[in-house]
Formats: sequence, structure tokens, C-alpha cells
Amino acid sequence: MYLILALLGLPLLTGAVFFVFDNLKIKYAFSIIVAAIHLAAACLVFSGSNVPDFEQWLRFDALTKLFLLILSNVYFWVMINSYQYLFFSPVAKPEKSRKIFYNMTNLYLFANTLALISNHLGLYWVALESTTLCVAPLIYYYRDKESLEAMWKYLFLVSVGIAFAFIGILFLTLSMHGTDAFEKGLYFSNLIANSTKFNMIWLKASYIFIFVGLSTKIGIAPMHPGEVDAVSNSPSPIAALISASLGGTALMGVLRMLQITSKTPVYQFSQIMLIVGGMASLIVTVVFMFRLNNYKRMIAYSSVEHLGIVVLGLGIGGIGFIGAMFHLIYNSLTKMALFFMAGNIHRNYKSREIHNVFSLLKDLRWTGILFLLAFLAVVAMPPFGIFFSELMIFQGLLANGQYVLLSAVLFFLLFIFIAMSRNVFKMMYGSTKINEAEINQTNKPFDEKLNITHLSTAVILCVLIAMGLFIPPALYNTVSEIAKSFNF
Repeated sequence: MYLILALLGLPLLTGAVFFVFDNLKIKYAFSIIVAAIHLAAACLVFSGSNVPDFEQWLRFDALTKLFLLILSNVYFWVMINSYQYLFFSPVAKPEKSRKIFYNMTNLYLFANTLALISNHLGLYWVALESTTLCVAPLIYYYRDKESLEAMWKYLFLVSVGIAFAFIGILFLTLSMHGTDAFEKGLYFSNLIANSTKFNMIWLKASYIFIFVGLSTKIGIAPMHPGEVDAVSNSPSPIAALISASLGGTALMGVLRMLQITSKTPVYQFSQIMLIVGGMASLIVTVVFMFRLNNYKRMIAYSSVEHLGIVVLGLGIGGIGFIGAMFHLIYNSLTKMALFFMAGNIHRNYKSREIHNVFSLLKDLRWTGILFLLAFLAVVAMPPFGIFFSELMIFQGLLANGQYVLLSAVLFFLLFIFIAMSRNVFKMMYGSTKINEAEINQTNKPFDEKLNITHLSTAVILCVLIAMGLFIPPALYNTVSEIAKSFNF
């Protein structure tokens, strides 16, 4: 019971109580405590600690444990870095946004946790929509025209996607009609156990609508624009939170549907849809990456790329499925590192445009080094973890005889690497005609010495390297258990 209170009760209570207080330092301190307690509880759940049996509503299988640990880890680091960003904003201090920042992030943690541990499809759907309502005001943090447009675009597209998912739930209910499972409700344990009795036509229609609907929050092409705009226009801590954790929560719904179809004739169709979605995401990333002049938008499209690689691995199955699980973990860490450093760059250069960022390694030494290392991690340079997870997905393609598909994936990844490299090295070594005194005036206040953002990003990058070289046995066993639940 104490673990449930730590995971759900504490974030909900903290978020609600914060509406009474205005002191930002108190909110920050308590948010750090909540994040640390939540992470400790998630680690205990992951390690196999006993959780009360809420079979009807909550589920703590291997899939839940992994995704819960990812969410809790991301949230902890975001909270650690949030205070410095709020007090050294690149724009005029938006007091109204600062007042609700910790209120909404704590409520987001509650809603996201509830979505991950729910055993009921309806409860998952409600909790997932709640995360949208919690994160939308934070997208509008800067309270300018661009962030307002991004917020409404995100709300509209995600709401349409959630409506699609609701239609998918209705179709799933129709597929159950006339079976014993119909009386037992939309509990995942019931749906997975009895899926072979369902009407396959309605089950296929259900999977289509739920996959397409949840793609708006995952960031899978062609349903990606809302997520890309939200990430590129929100403050860096929120961009990291959306990119590194929220996409995974939406992916959980797709994985639950994949579990439901895994023992039915619809499973092969489900895999094909995942592969198509993954390839579409890579193609879209290639097309847009060469046209970008916004480094936060570049990172957002990198998320589209890597979530595309994840769903591609899920569709391939076998060793590719295992690689996709590890890729999701590594991608969450990498996106945090990139967005934390992007926040430092934004604060100093007062711009998100690539052509306005220059001599980064010279002027902002620590930010430049860490941003460059994070870039090397996201483009899968060894010994960072993404290199090894991509190799596993490629191995899955080879094992399935998908030589043409593998060639296409490598071709797209090459061009994405070229496009990102061109932009990043412009930022690292580019020059400008701005007066040298103005450059120093702009940069000195924030990066003249190491700060908490630099230190936390360095830790995250070290973890990425360590996990690439050595996978903890507990993590490997959990991923293996997940793969077994999908019959791999």
C-alpha cells in the first residue's frame, strides 16, 4: 500500500496543494522530494518488491515495471534541472507560467503513472488524456504566439487521436460480444487471456484505430506534427518530459494491443502496421531534417526518427523486439541530455535558430562539449547504448530475411546523420559578424562555470556509455520477461 501511495497519492496531493502556495523555492524543494520518493518506489517495484494485488484495476507485470522506471527516472532529472531554467529564462520571466509549473508537473506524474500501471483499457484511456490536459499549459509557458499555436495544435491533434483510440475501444468491445470475456470487462488480463475468442474483423479494426490514435502522442508519422510543435516550442524541461516519457506511455497502449493480438491471426497485420509506421517516420525525418533551422525542432524530429526505429523493432519481433525495448530506454536518456543542453543554448543565445548559434565550443565550452557528446549518442556512435540497440534491430531484420528493408533503413539513417551533422557542426564551429563584446555579454551570465544542468547531463551520458558496455542483469531479465510475454 505504501508503494501505491508513493506512486499515485503523493504526486496527486502535492499537485493539488501547490495551488495554495506561491513560493517557487518551496514548490521546487517538495517536487524534488516527490520525484526522489517516486523514483525509489519505482526501483522497488522494478526489483520485485511486493505490491498489493489490485487485479481489477492495477497491473504490475514486467512491461509496467520497465516503463514506470523510465518515467520516474526522466521525471527526477527534469525536476533537478527545472529550477535553474525557471530562474534563468531566455525570455522575460513569465510569472503566471512559473506559478503553475510544479502544480501541473506533479499532476502529470500522477496521470502518467496511473496510465502505466492501469489494468483497465478505459482507465488507461482516461489517464492518458489527463496527461494531455496537464502538459498543455506547460507548452504555453512562454505565452507568445508560437507557443499558443503549438499548444492548440497539440490539443487538437492529440484529442482527435484520443477520439480515434476511443472508437478503437468500442470496436474492441464489439469484437468481444458473445464471448465469456464480454461480461468480465475491458481488463487487460481478461483481454489477453481470451483474445482468440474475439471477432477478428472487429479486432483488426480496433487495432487500426488505437494505433493511429495513439500515434499522435507517440510521435509516429504521419500523426507527428502536434508532438513536434509542442516539443520545439515548450521550455526544455517540458520538452524533455514529453519526448523522453510521454511517447513511451502512449506506446504502452500499442504494446497492450499487441499483446492482445499476439495469439490471433491479427498479429501479423499488427506487425505490418508497426513496420509501416516506423518506415514512414524515418522517411518524414529525412525529408524535414534537411529543411530545419531550429535546433529544438531538429531534436524533436530526432524523436520521430527514434520512436520510428522502436516501433520498427517491435514489428520485426524476436531479437528486434528486444532491441526496441533497449532502444526506448537509451532514447529517453539521450533526449534528456539533448534538451537540457538545448535549454542552456537557448538561454545564452536567446534564439532557437541554428544560424544564430555560433562558436559553441569556444564560447560555451561545457555546454558545447556535452551537446556534442549527446549528438554523438543520438546518432548511434559507439560506445553509447543506442549503437548496440540499433544493431539488435538490424540483426532482427537480417534474421527475418528483410534485406531490402534493412538497406532502406540504413539509407535513411545515413541521410539523417548527414543532415544533423551539418546543423550541429554549424553550431559548434560556425562564425558570425556580431561584435565580440556582444557575444561575451550574452554568454557570460550562465556558462562561465559548471552548473547543475552540466553535471546532471554528464551523469546521464556516463550512464548511456555504461549501459552500452554492460547491461545490468535485472534490466536484461526484465526485457527478456517482456519478450517472453509476446512469445519471443
